[in-house]
This record gives sequence, structure tokens and C-alpha cells, in this order.
Amino acid sequence: MQRNAAIAIVLSMLLSGAAAHAHHGVAGYDMREVRSLAGVVAKWDWKSPHTWLTLTVGAAGSEQTWEIEGAPPQWMSGQGWTPASLAAGEHVTVTYHPSRQVANAGILMEVERASGEVLKVNRPARLGGP
Repeated sequence: MQRNAAIAIVLSMLLSGAAAHAHHGVAGYDMREVRSLAGVVAKWDWKSPHTWLTLTVGAAGSEQTWEIEGAPPQWMSGQGWTPASLAAGEHVTVTYHPSRQVANAGILMEVERASGEVLKVNRPARLGGP
């Protein structure tokens, strides 16, 4: 019985450590700076631990790929987002906080569609930002 309890404790410690490692926070982003970027949705990944928006920016022949990190799917769902919120080929303007380390990366604040509809990521105030 004690052996099973020890195994359970070790497993729970390992699993909680993996969960803590998977969630990295926003330290890699400048949460005080806000930028906008127009582009075309290349991919909208709805997966844990975070959603990801891949944009193609620029004219043919000089395109850049941008990776914009979104909030976890559970949080995004609470803000009205779904796996079908964005479609490949859709023209959008993204408002984001830039990455501190990667030139073509950021963390998502909102997406404005060509129709004018705005999809927001209302992050908790404890994560910073304007």
C-alpha cells in the first residue's frame, strides 16, 4: 500500500512539473508596446497549450511569415473564439505585443477582419499591457 502511495506522489509531482513547464507566461513579450500588422491568414492553430496564428505579410516575392501566439483554447472560447474563427486566405489586421527575442512574432491582442469585425483577446490585467 505504501509503495502505491509513493508511486502516486512521484507521478503527480512529475505531471505537475510538466504542466508548469508547458505554460511560460508573457515574459518574452513587450506587454507595454502595441503594434499592428496587416496580412493574410496562413494557418489558425487551435491547440493546447496556446492557439497560434500564422500570417503571411508583404507582397509576392518578399513575403514574411509571422507567428502570433494566442491564449489557450479554453480562454479563447470564453472570449467567443472558435477553431473556425479564422480561415486560411482571410485578410486581417492584427494588433499584438511584439516578441522580445524574435523579429516576426508577437502575442495576440485582437484581429480585425476585412469586414470590420473585431475579435478580441481580453487577457487578465495581471498579464500586463496597456
